[in-house]
Amino acid sequence: MRLVNRLLAVVLGLALLAGGLLLAAEAVLAAAGRRPWLVRFDTWLGPLQRATLGDPIVRSIALAVAALGLLLLILQVRPWAPRLLAIRRRTGVEPVHWSVYRRSVERELCAAVDTVAGVTETTARLRGKRSRWRLTVSPRGRADSRTQVREVVAGQLDRIAAPLPVKLRVSMRRPRRVA
Repeated sequence: MRLVNRLLAVVLGLALLAGGLLLAAEAVLAAAGRRPWLVRFDTWLGPLQRATLGDPIVRSIALAVAALGLLLLILQVRPWAPRLLAIRRRTGVEPVHWSVYRRSVERELCAAVDTVAGVTETTARLRGKRSRWRLTVSPRGRADSRTQVREVVAGQLDRIAAPLPVKLRVSMRRPRRVA
C-alpha cells in the first residue's frame, strides 16, 4: 500500500502543480488584457454560473467525490501489518534493538516448512504488533505432518529470536491429487 500511496501522491502533486502553474499563467494574461492562452473562460465559466446544487450532474459529481474520499479515508485508517517486527534481545551488557522484515520472516518460514516430507506450497501470514506476533502457517500436506510442521516453525522462530510467546496456528490444506 505504501507504493500505491506514493504513486497517488506523486500524480496528485504533479496535477496540482500543473493546474496551479496554468492558472497563474492565465491570470497574468487576463490581467494584461490579452487573450487566454489555453483555457477559454467564456466556454466553461457560463455553464458553471448557471448550475445549481439541485442539478442532477452536480449531485452526481458531489456523490462520486464523497464516495471516493470515504473510500480513501477507510483505506488509510485501516491498520496495516507492520513492515518491521521487533525481535527479542539477547542477554548482553548494552540493550540492542533489532528488527526483521515481516515478509522476509514469512518467506523463511515457508521455505523451512517446505523441507518437511510430504508438505508443499506453504503460505505464512505474520500479523500482530511489532513485538507480539500472530503467525498462521498453511502448508499443503497430510494432517499427520502437523506436529513436524509445528516443530520446524518453532525452531525457525527460535533461530530468528522471535518475541515470546508467538501465537501459532497451523492449518493444513489437503494435498493435491495427482491425476
